[in-house]
Amino acid sequence: MLMIRHSIGSRLLCQTNSYNIEKQDDRWLISVPVDEETASTVLYFQDELNIFEIKENEKAWFYSSDAQINFQRNDKELIILADHKTVYPT
Repeated sequence: MLMIRHSIGSRLLCQTNSYNIEKQDDRWLISVPVDEETASTVLYFQDELNIFEIKENEKAWFYSSDAQINFQRNDKELIILADHKTVYPT
């Protein structure tokens, strides 16, 4: 499961089991299919996001320190380029 939260107050902006994370050098490309309203909300808070990937045996926290986030309107896909990942055991 992937959750995108506003870092101030931890408001849940998006939660889904449909996502993809690819390692690209020292960054992670996270793609999430979303509707335009969700994309708009996430982009509004793009400088204040925490992204969590929850698996059975671990929880990973991602964030983009330089807010490299965009919405591919034609594909209805949110693209986040995260430059930080911390893994916590569950």
